[in-house]
Amino acid sequence: MRKEAVLLKPGERLDGTFRLDTTLFGGLQPEEYRVEAVLYCWIPEDFDAAQWEELSKMGAPFVFGETRATTRTTLMPTAEPHS
Repeated sequence: MRKEAVLLKPGERLDGTFRLDTTLFGGLQPEEYRVEAVLYCWIPEDFDAAQWEELSKMGAPFVFGETRATTRTTLMPTAEPHS
């Protein structure tokens, strides 16, 4: 798993910000970008009957397959620290 990835356990959610390495792709300059994300979810075939029984008792729905999301964001230059 790359450092930009986040593993969420059942019932968890992600809310907040990510710090991305701006040296990616040869260096990201302050400007507008389109961010694409893929949420890889549970694969039904990975579970046996006993595991399905255990999952059904957890009380939270599960997402299967994968889903994509996109958003636009603007990178801003970091403020210089005051000396």
